[in-house]
Amino acid sequence: MYWYGHGPGGWFIALMAVGTAAFLIVLLLGVYLLVRRTGEVGAPQGGTERRRASRADSPTRAEEILAERYAHGDIDDEEYRRRAETLRSLDGPAQQG
Repeated sequence: MYWYGHGPGGWFIALMAVGTAAFLIVLLLGVYLLVRRTGEVGAPQGGTERRRASRADSPTRAEEILAERYAHGDIDDEEYRRRAETLRSLDGPAQQG
């Protein structure tokens, strides 16, 4: 039944173990890179840099409400400027970090 002895020798078993370990490492590395490349579910495209830049450039909800009140004539020019300056001074330190 076994032509060259009684089954695979020690070197063959060691070579199989090393080959299996190498295969599993390559497989796990491939899965890791695939998951890393696709990113998290629901993450915006462009990463955190784009998200931070758009947040800094876009007006906050409070500024939008203030602009709507000004547009409807609920507040005058002086009150709009004063409140807008207050809102921007409150948002300043939070955006620098």
